[in-house]
This record gives sequence, structure tokens and C-alpha cells, in this order.
Amino acid sequence: MSEEQGRPESGDGVQWNPQTGFPAPSNPYGQPAPPPPPYQQPPSYQQPPAYGQQPYDPTQAYPQGYPAMPYSYAGYAVPDHPQATAAMVWGIVSLVGGVSCGLPILASPVAWILGHKARKEIRREPQRYGGESKATAGMVMGIIGTVLLVLALVLIVVVVVIAVNSEPTTGFETGFETA
Repeated sequence: MSEEQGRPESGDGVQWNPQTGFPAPSNPYGQPAPPPPPYQQPPSYQQPPAYGQQPYDPTQAYPQGYPAMPYSYAGYAVPDHPQATAAMVWGIVSLVGGVSCGLPILASPVAWILGHKARKEIRREPQRYGGESKATAGMVMGIIGTVLLVLALVLIVVVVVIAVNSEPTTGFETGFETA
């Protein structure tokens, strides 16, 4: 081992990395590849036209044999009435909430009123507003929820009337007489 360089001596021509003390990697595949030539424009590749066809002419608007499309009115979508969407959302919230916890069913009349108003305005100005099906859905859900709300209120009133008119009980009556 050579004292001044800290690496083993070898006569086989191996190059050593001075930082690591290990042999430097060599290219096992021979000489490195030459650098690529400078960038050139790629050749234009065009498919030859099929037998009996004319080549495509980009200056021609439509290929021969296809007539130009006639001018047509594309039209546009009429926006939904904002109260139509609101009526549908209120109807969904009132029915789903009414079934799950009862209190949101109080929103059913709101859905009914919003749906009725929106549907009336949509029918009055169909060129301005769309969304009649959403308004109708909200109105129908509002009607169903309002009917359920009225039935629940009638049931509560009946229960309260029965409870008020029934005989009061005195504590725990078991049917056994005590002496």
C-alpha cells in the first residue's frame, strides 16, 4: 500500500477514486456513445392517398362529395328559475327530515308555496325561465309534507284531548286492596 496516497498499489491500470479510496467505476461496454447531432426539423411524413383518391387540400373547406352544412340556429338553454330549485330542495329537506326526526316537516308549506310561485312564473314566461319539473317536484313534495304535517297536528290534538278528558289516576294502582 502506498503511504502518500492511502490506496493499494496495482499495476493493472485501475483508476482509484481519491475521495472514497475505492476503484472508480469503468464503462463495461466500451467507449461512450458520441453526442447526438444538433436538432434538425423532422421530415414531414404524409401518407400517400389511397388508390383512386385525391390528396387532401387544406385550403378547400369541405372535401368534394360532402355539401356544406346549412346555417342553423344553435339555440341556448333557458336557465332554471331560482325558486324552482329552492322549492325542490325545501321539499326534499322537509320530507327526508320529517321522516328522520320530525321537525323539518314544518318546511313543507314553504316548498309548496315556492313551487307554486315558480311554476306560475315559468308558465307565464317560458322563454325566460326553465325548470318547471323542479318547481312541480318541489310543490308536490310540499303538498305531501303539508298533508303529513296536518295529520301529525291532528294526532297531537286528539292525544291531548284524550289525555285531558280521561280520569286522573292516583299513583300506582295495581288492583290489590291494601288493608
